[in-house]
Amino acid sequence: MFTNFFFTKYSEQGRKLPFVLSAVGLNHRQEYINRHSGLPVYQLIFTVKGKGIIELDDKQYVIKEGTGMLLFPNVGHKYYGVSKEWQVHFLLFSGYGTKDFFKNSGIEQSGIYYLNDIAKVEEYMNELFIIYNQNTSMEMYEFSGKLYNILLEFLKSTTIQSVNSLQKHTSKVHMVMDFINQHYMDPIVLSELAEKVNLSKEYLCQKFKKVNGFSIFDYITDVRLANAKTILIQDRNEKIKNISRMCGYDDVSYFGMVFKKKVGMTPAKFRELH
Repeated sequence: MFTNFFFTKYSEQGRKLPFVLSAVGLNHRQEYINRHSGLPVYQLIFTVKGKGIIELDDKQYVIKEGTGMLLFPNVGHKYYGVSKEWQVHFLLFSGYGTKDFFKNSGIEQSGIYYLNDIAKVEEYMNELFIIYNQNTSMEMYEFSGKLYNILLEFLKSTTIQSVNSLQKHTSKVHMVMDFINQHYMDPIVLSELAEKVNLSKEYLCQKFKKVNGFSIFDYITDVRLANAKTILIQDRNEKIKNISRMCGYDDVSYFGMVFKKKVGMTPAKFRELH
Protein backbone atom coordinates (compact mmCIF):
# COMPACT_ATOMS: atom_id res chain seq x y z
CA MET A 1 0.00 0.00 0.00
CA PHE A 2 1.33 3.44 -0.94
CA THR A 3 2.15 5.74 1.94
CA ASN A 4 2.42 9.48 1.50
CA PHE A 5 5.15 9.85 4.14
CA PHE A 6 7.95 7.87 5.71
CA PHE A 7 10.73 8.14 8.30
CA THR A 8 14.24 6.94 7.52
CA LYS A 9 16.38 4.54 9.53
CA TYR A 10 20.08 5.34 9.48
CA SER A 11 23.12 3.45 10.61
CA GLU A 12 25.74 5.27 12.67
CA GLN A 13 27.74 5.70 9.47
CA GLY A 14 24.76 7.19 7.66
CA ARG A 15 24.25 9.85 10.31
CA LYS A 16 27.75 11.17 9.56
CA LEU A 17 26.80 12.19 6.01
CA PRO A 18 26.70 15.94 5.21
CA PHE A 19 22.96 15.82 4.41
CA VAL A 20 20.79 13.39 6.38
CA LEU A 21 17.13 12.88 5.49
CA SER A 22 14.91 12.11 8.50
CA ALA A 23 11.40 12.15 7.02
CA VAL A 24 9.51 13.11 3.88
CA GLY A 25 5.82 13.61 3.12
CA LEU A 26 3.80 14.36 0.01
CA ASN A 27 0.27 15.83 0.02
CA HIS A 28 0.13 15.42 3.77
CA ARG A 29 -3.04 16.70 5.42
CA GLN A 30 -1.39 18.91 8.01
CA GLU A 31 -2.63 18.69 11.58
CA TYR A 32 -2.33 21.25 14.37
CA ILE A 33 1.28 21.49 15.61
CA ASN A 34 2.57 23.31 18.70
CA ARG A 35 6.25 22.76 19.56
CA HIS A 36 7.52 25.10 22.26
CA SER A 37 11.15 24.03 21.71
CA GLY A 38 10.96 23.11 18.03
CA LEU A 39 12.55 19.95 16.63
CA PRO A 40 16.25 18.99 16.66
CA VAL A 41 16.24 18.95 12.82
CA TYR A 42 15.51 21.36 9.96
CA GLN A 43 11.99 21.44 8.52
CA LEU A 44 11.10 22.47 4.99
CA ILE A 45 7.34 22.67 4.39
CA PHE A 46 5.58 23.59 1.13
CA THR A 47 1.86 24.40 0.93
CA VAL A 48 0.20 22.69 -2.02
CA LYS A 49 -3.49 23.16 -1.12
CA GLY A 50 -5.39 25.50 1.18
CA LYS A 51 -3.70 27.76 3.68
CA GLY A 52 -2.31 27.74 7.21
CA ILE A 53 -0.87 30.02 9.85
CA ILE A 54 2.58 29.71 11.38
CA GLU A 55 3.46 31.47 14.63
CA LEU A 56 7.12 32.44 15.13
CA ASP A 57 8.36 34.81 17.82
CA ASP A 58 4.76 35.68 18.77
CA LYS A 59 3.98 36.76 15.20
CA GLN A 60 1.60 35.08 12.75
CA TYR A 61 2.35 34.50 9.05
CA VAL A 62 0.10 33.12 6.34
CA ILE A 63 1.27 30.03 4.45
CA LYS A 64 -0.85 29.61 1.31
CA GLU A 65 -0.36 27.85 -2.03
CA GLY A 66 2.98 28.87 -3.47
CA THR A 67 4.46 29.71 -0.09
CA GLY A 68 6.11 27.73 2.65
CA MET A 69 8.43 27.80 5.60
CA LEU A 70 11.96 26.82 6.52
CA LEU A 71 12.31 26.11 10.25
CA PHE A 72 15.70 25.87 11.90
CA PRO A 73 16.41 23.31 14.66
CA ASN A 74 15.23 24.01 18.20
CA VAL A 75 13.15 27.07 17.27
CA GLY A 76 9.75 27.13 18.95
CA HIS A 77 6.79 27.32 16.57
CA LYS A 78 3.12 26.65 16.09
CA TYR A 79 1.26 26.07 12.85
CA TYR A 80 -2.27 25.08 11.90
CA GLY A 81 -4.65 25.12 8.95
CA VAL A 82 -7.20 27.88 8.54
CA SER A 83 -8.96 26.47 5.48
CA LYS A 84 -11.18 23.43 5.05
CA GLU A 85 -8.11 21.40 4.18
CA TRP A 86 -4.41 22.27 4.36
CA GLN A 87 -2.09 19.96 2.42
CA VAL A 88 1.68 20.20 2.45
CA HIS A 89 4.85 18.54 1.24
CA PHE A 90 7.47 18.32 3.98
CA LEU A 91 11.07 17.33 4.63
CA LEU A 92 12.88 16.82 7.94
CA PHE A 93 16.66 16.72 7.68
CA SER A 94 20.00 17.39 9.36
CA GLY A 95 23.69 16.66 8.70
CA TYR A 96 26.96 18.47 9.36
CA GLY A 97 26.86 20.20 5.95
CA THR A 98 23.39 21.69 6.34
CA LYS A 99 24.22 24.67 8.54
CA ASP A 100 27.06 25.83 6.30
CA PHE A 101 24.90 25.25 3.21
CA PHE A 102 22.30 27.72 4.47
CA LYS A 103 24.82 30.13 5.98
CA ASN A 104 26.78 30.37 2.73
CA SER A 105 23.47 31.07 0.97
CA GLY A 106 22.69 33.95 3.33
CA ILE A 107 20.01 32.09 5.30
CA GLU A 108 20.69 32.10 9.03
CA GLN A 109 17.24 31.89 10.60
CA SER A 110 13.78 30.45 10.13
CA GLY A 111 11.81 32.20 7.40
CA ILE A 112 8.86 32.33 5.06
CA TYR A 113 9.45 32.00 1.33
CA TYR A 114 7.65 32.25 -2.01
CA LEU A 115 8.16 29.25 -4.27
CA ASN A 116 8.42 30.14 -7.95
CA ASP A 117 8.47 26.58 -9.28
CA ILE A 118 7.69 23.45 -7.27
CA ALA A 119 7.72 20.93 -10.15
CA LYS A 120 11.40 19.99 -9.87
CA VAL A 121 11.22 19.77 -6.08
CA GLU A 122 8.22 17.43 -6.36
CA GLU A 123 10.10 15.31 -8.90
CA TYR A 124 13.00 14.80 -6.49
CA MET A 125 10.62 14.11 -3.59
CA ASN A 126 8.87 11.40 -5.63
CA GLU A 127 12.28 9.88 -6.29
CA LEU A 128 12.83 9.68 -2.53
CA PHE A 129 9.78 7.41 -2.33
CA ILE A 130 11.15 5.22 -5.11
CA ILE A 131 14.42 4.82 -3.19
CA TYR A 132 12.51 4.08 0.02
CA ASN A 133 10.42 1.35 -1.63
CA GLN A 134 13.52 -0.31 -3.12
CA ASN A 135 14.89 -0.73 0.42
CA THR A 136 18.54 -1.21 -0.57
CA SER A 137 21.59 -1.15 1.68
CA MET A 138 22.83 1.97 -0.13
CA GLU A 139 19.66 4.02 0.31
CA MET A 140 21.25 6.34 2.89
CA TYR A 141 23.64 7.68 0.24
CA GLU A 142 20.89 8.06 -2.34
CA PHE A 143 18.70 9.89 0.17
CA SER A 144 21.57 12.24 0.94
CA GLY A 145 22.17 13.03 -2.74
CA LYS A 146 18.49 13.66 -3.51
CA LEU A 147 18.13 15.85 -0.43
CA TYR A 148 21.05 17.98 -1.60
CA ASN A 149 19.39 18.34 -5.02
CA ILE A 150 16.14 19.46 -3.36
CA LEU A 151 17.96 22.08 -1.30
CA LEU A 152 19.65 23.42 -4.42
CA GLU A 153 16.28 23.66 -6.17
CA PHE A 154 14.90 25.39 -3.09
CA LEU A 155 17.56 28.09 -3.41
CA LYS A 156 17.07 28.44 -7.16
CA SER A 157 13.29 28.65 -7.18
CA THR A 158 12.41 30.60 -4.06
CA THR A 159 12.65 34.10 -2.70
CA ILE A 160 13.42 34.10 1.02
CA GLN A 161 11.86 36.69 3.26
CA SER A 162 13.19 36.77 6.79
CA VAL A 163 10.81 37.02 9.71
CA ASN A 164 12.29 40.43 10.52
CA SER A 165 11.66 41.66 6.99
CA LEU A 166 8.05 40.51 7.02
CA GLN A 167 7.54 42.08 10.41
CA LYS A 168 8.99 45.39 9.26
CA HIS A 169 6.80 45.75 6.18
CA THR A 170 3.52 44.37 7.53
CA SER A 171 3.71 45.12 11.25
CA LYS A 172 0.28 46.74 11.46
CA VAL A 173 -1.38 43.76 9.81
CA HIS A 174 0.42 41.46 12.25
CA MET A 175 -0.74 43.60 15.17
CA VAL A 176 -4.32 43.09 14.00
CA MET A 177 -3.73 39.35 13.60
CA ASP A 178 -2.24 39.20 17.10
CA PHE A 179 -5.29 40.97 18.51
CA ILE A 180 -7.69 38.60 16.73
CA ASN A 181 -5.79 35.56 18.01
CA GLN A 182 -5.96 36.90 21.57
CA HIS A 183 -9.59 38.12 21.48
CA TYR A 184 -11.38 35.76 19.08
CA MET A 185 -13.82 34.87 21.86
CA ASP A 186 -15.02 38.49 22.13
CA PRO A 187 -17.01 40.67 19.71
CA ILE A 188 -14.55 42.10 17.15
CA VAL A 189 -15.48 45.34 15.42
CA LEU A 190 -13.66 46.50 12.30
CA SER A 191 -13.64 50.17 13.32
CA GLU A 192 -11.94 49.27 16.62
CA LEU A 193 -9.29 47.19 14.82
CA ALA A 194 -8.56 50.09 12.49
CA GLU A 195 -8.33 52.50 15.39
CA LYS A 196 -5.81 50.28 17.18
CA VAL A 197 -3.35 50.57 14.28
CA ASN A 198 -4.27 54.13 13.30
CA LEU A 199 -5.59 53.25 9.83
CA SER A 200 -8.92 53.79 8.13
CA LYS A 201 -11.22 50.78 7.93
CA GLU A 202 -10.94 50.73 4.15
CA TYR A 203 -7.15 50.91 4.07
CA LEU A 204 -6.79 48.27 6.78
CA CYS A 205 -9.00 45.88 4.83
CA GLN A 206 -7.05 46.56 1.66
CA LYS A 207 -3.65 46.13 3.35
CA PHE A 208 -4.75 42.97 5.19
CA LYS A 209 -6.02 41.38 1.96
CA LYS A 210 -2.85 42.32 0.09
CA VAL A 211 -0.57 40.78 2.74
CA ASN A 212 -2.57 37.62 3.36
CA GLY A 213 -4.66 36.93 0.27
CA PHE A 214 -7.92 36.83 2.24
CA SER A 215 -10.04 39.25 4.23
CA ILE A 216 -10.00 40.19 7.91
CA PHE A 217 -13.45 38.64 8.29
CA ASP A 218 -12.28 35.35 6.78
CA TYR A 219 -9.34 35.35 9.21
CA ILE A 220 -11.58 35.99 12.24
CA THR A 221 -13.76 33.06 11.18
CA ASP A 222 -10.77 30.79 10.55
CA VAL A 223 -9.22 31.55 13.95
CA ARG A 224 -12.52 31.00 15.77
CA LEU A 225 -13.15 27.69 14.02
CA ALA A 226 -9.57 26.50 14.55
CA ASN A 227 -10.04 27.04 18.29
CA ALA A 228 -13.49 25.44 18.19
CA LYS A 229 -11.99 22.32 16.59
CA THR A 230 -9.38 22.12 19.35
CA ILE A 231 -11.99 22.36 22.11
CA LEU A 232 -14.29 19.84 20.39
CA ILE A 233 -11.49 17.28 20.40
CA GLN A 234 -9.79 18.06 23.70
CA ASP A 235 -12.92 18.53 25.84
CA ARG A 236 -15.47 16.04 24.61
CA ASN A 237 -17.84 16.71 27.52
CA GLU A 238 -18.19 20.42 26.74
CA LYS A 239 -21.55 21.26 25.19
CA ILE A 240 -21.46 22.66 21.68
CA LYS A 241 -23.50 25.70 22.68
CA ASN A 242 -20.82 26.54 25.27
CA ILE A 243 -18.04 26.04 22.70
CA SER A 244 -19.94 28.38 20.41
CA ARG A 245 -19.85 31.15 23.03
CA MET A 246 -16.22 30.41 23.90
CA CYS A 247 -15.29 31.02 20.26
CA GLY A 248 -17.17 34.27 19.76
CA TYR A 249 -20.57 33.03 18.57
CA ASP A 250 -23.54 33.87 20.80
CA ASP A 251 -25.93 32.14 18.40
CA VAL A 252 -25.21 28.41 18.37
CA SER A 253 -27.30 27.92 15.21
CA TYR A 254 -25.20 30.48 13.35
CA PHE A 255 -22.04 28.84 14.71
CA GLY A 256 -23.20 25.49 13.37
CA MET A 257 -24.01 26.98 9.97
CA VAL A 258 -20.62 28.68 9.65
CA PHE A 259 -18.80 25.56 10.87
CA LYS A 260 -20.55 23.32 8.36
CA LYS A 261 -19.94 25.75 5.49
CA LYS A 262 -16.20 26.01 6.26
CA VAL A 263 -15.43 22.48 7.52
CA GLY A 264 -17.95 20.50 5.49
CA MET A 265 -19.69 18.93 8.48
CA THR A 266 -21.42 19.88 11.72
CA PRO A 267 -19.46 20.40 14.95
CA ALA A 268 -20.99 17.21 16.37
CA LYS A 269 -19.95 15.18 13.33
CA PHE A 270 -16.44 16.66 13.46
CA ARG A 271 -16.12 15.59 17.10
CA GLU A 272 -17.42 12.11 16.26
CA LEU A 273 -14.87 11.62 13.47
CA HIS A 274 -11.92 12.91 15.54
